[in-house]
Amino acid sequence: MKKFWDFKSKKYPRPFDEKIFKETKNVISIIESMGVNFSDKDIIDIGCGTGIYGLVLAEKAKSVLCLDFSTEMIDVAKSEIKNKNIKNAYCVISDFSDFNERDYEKKFDIAIASMTPAIKTEKDILKMEALSKKWCVYIGWAGKRENKIFDEVCSLLGIKPYIPKGFMEVKKNLDYRKIKYQSKIFETSWEWKGNIEEAVEEFYHRIILDKKEIDKEIIKNLLFKKFPDGNVKTETFASEGIIVWSV
Repeated sequence: MKKFWDFKSKKYPRPFDEKIFKETKNVISIIESMGVNFSDKDIIDIGCGTGIYGLVLAEKAKSVLCLDFSTEMIDVAKSEIKNKNIKNAYCVISDFSDFNERDYEKKFDIAIASMTPAIKTEKDILKMEALSKKWCVYIGWAGKRENKIFDEVCSLLGIKPYIPKGFMEVKKNLDYRKIKYQSKIFETSWEWKGNIEEAVEEFYHRIILDKKEIDKEIIKNLLFKKFPDGNVKTETFASEGIIVWSV
């Protein structure tokens, strides 16, 4: 898992890329409409990646701790912090399962986790809650992730594309524990561009993440048929869901 996210860091969106920044601000506005106030708050961004949410929230927050188990992702986040001269954000490298919440129990006003495998089980959700004094915010896949080229690769390999359902899983846990929450599903999309070799690695790493070993040459041959000039462009369409609850 860590190797996958280290690999993904090479082309992963940066928080202040124009399109990403605009989309993040829109999602933050939705979260604020649910009653969450980020202003002058201490925030932990669990599974922060490149800092897409944590570093943008630093504009409003008192402090932001960006936590991720990928050294390469954290290196990108640190670079963004330096380039933007952000004074109130800092980074910690740790798998969330190894993160000692007792050292940070109720240290944050808000715990946020976005598009991360760090929050999967009830234990993860309870640990997230233990870190927050007020709000928990979860943003995750909501049952739709479609990429025409990737889906065609999977079909050729006889593999059913895995569609993560983190939003539904967290929602189910909160329902089971009779925790009140607000939720909203929204649609999003993004492009990926690269050469054939980069695309092969992108698809290969995505597939083996689901513990399915395949031949890279099969992917390569298909991509050359689709993109004879060697320049690959794909677009993904997905549903994401926001869940907000108080602790």
